[in-house]
Formats: sequence, C-alpha cells, structure tokens
Amino acid sequence: MVEAQERDAIDKGVKTLWVIWAAMLVSLLMYVFICHQPGIGFKGVGGTDFPIGLLRNIFFGAGAAAWFMAYFMRRSMLSVRAGISKPKPVERMVKWDAPPYIAKYATVVIVSLALSESIGIYGFVLFLLGGGFKTLYTFIGISALAMVFYRPKREEVERLATAYKQAGEKSR
Repeated sequence: MVEAQERDAIDKGVKTLWVIWAAMLVSLLMYVFICHQPGIGFKGVGGTDFPIGLLRNIFFGAGAAAWFMAYFMRRSMLSVRAGISKPKPVERMVKWDAPPYIAKYATVVIVSLALSESIGIYGFVLFLLGGGFKTLYTFIGISALAMVFYRPKREEVERLATAYKQAGEKSR
C-alpha cells in the first residue's frame, strides 16, 4: 500500500503531468486555429504536381508507428526489473527530491504524449502543403485520441510505486 508521504509525492507528480497533458492538448487546438486563419481559400505551398496523396499515406504510416511505439515503449518502461540501474532522467529528477517512480513515470508520459502530438503535427504539415481541412481534422482527431489514451493516470503511478517498493525489498 502507498504511504501518506508517497501519496503526496504522487499527487504532486500527477498534477504536474496533467498540466503538461492539458497544454499539449491545447496545442492541438492551436494548430486548428492557425489553419483557420488563412481562410477557406488557402491552397498550401505545394504545387499542382505535388504528391499530397503519397505524403498523406506516408504520414498515416508514421502516425500509426508513433502510436504503437508509444504503446510498447510505455509498456516496457513501466515494468520494474530488479538489478537494473536508473536511467539518466530518473537520476536527475531524484536529485530534485522526486521519488524515482515519479521521475520514471513522468519520462514515460511525456515521451508518449510527444509521440501522440507528432501525429497532429503531421496533419498540420499536410494542411500547409495543401492537404485540406479533412486531412487536418483526421490527424488532429487521431492525435487527440492518442493523447487521451496515454493521459497520466494515478493508478499507474501507484502500481509503479508498489512495484518499486517490492523490488527494493527483494534486493535487500
């Protein structure tokens, strides 16, 4: 079970991650707002012979790869194995008086959110190249869905804290 001091650290860490999550979600809305500024007549910087369909397919593949990479990276990094040293970001955050499980979870969440937001950026780039609003909304929607799927979850942090505690007891 999680102690009171650990619960406070978890609350603080999760609140920070929720602020980051909200800021990244707002940035997706900003992409849509920016794209609506030039107006409906915006044709993009790509010429008439620009292969927008091919680029759209490539970006869909890259977006799917980013989604799955975030999923598997998140799954593998949230497992705790005894006898493995802490990664550098975890060591740096431990120096800031954050528990190692909070530091590890923050790293995992921020990377998975960044990969999720990259999908929206693909749509933004395609729109600027002349892909249209339908393409923009599709990519932004997929990105927002991924960001909701990979949002910070208190239960995951508590599971990670319990796993760290158990791994520490086994190594003694």
